[in-house]
Amino acid sequence: MNTITFPLLNLKLQISRIAFSIGNIDIYWYAILIVFAFLIGLIIFKIKDGKFGIKFSDILDLSILVIPISIISARLYYIVFNANYYISNLNQIFNLRNGGLAIYGGIIGGVLTCYIYCKKKKINLWDLLDYIVPSLALRTSNRKMGKFYKC
Repeated sequence: MNTITFPLLNLKLQISRIAFSIGNIDIYWYAILIVFAFLIGLIIFKIKDGKFGIKFSDILDLSILVIPISIISARLYYIVFNANYYISNLNQIFNLRNGGLAIYGGIIGGVLTCYIYCKKKKINLWDLLDYIVPSLALRTSNRKMGKFYKC
């Protein structure tokens, strides 16, 4: 159990990191928050459909590409910077259940994917970034909550 405190409200909560389990796979609250933020982001994209000349269908197509590519590039970045461990433990390279994603790698992979997608679809990259960055802030906000409460 983790203790979450809200000092301004003089409130302390005991909460488990694990929301529920499916078989022997634990589903963490953090993962649920990420999925929830992604869904809210899609709703925001639907509301902004057509802004900057970018269609919602283009955002859906890009999401199908950028999400797995960002996860793979985040993992590759992590492996490269921890190469000594992974050279001697090759069987752990694909074991994501023990952590090992680096946000910098995910950002690099995501931006490169957006760049290539924009070139292919003839979309202005800067317009696309203006379109998606506010929703990305929502996605990362659950990482920043430590400023508001103490875990």
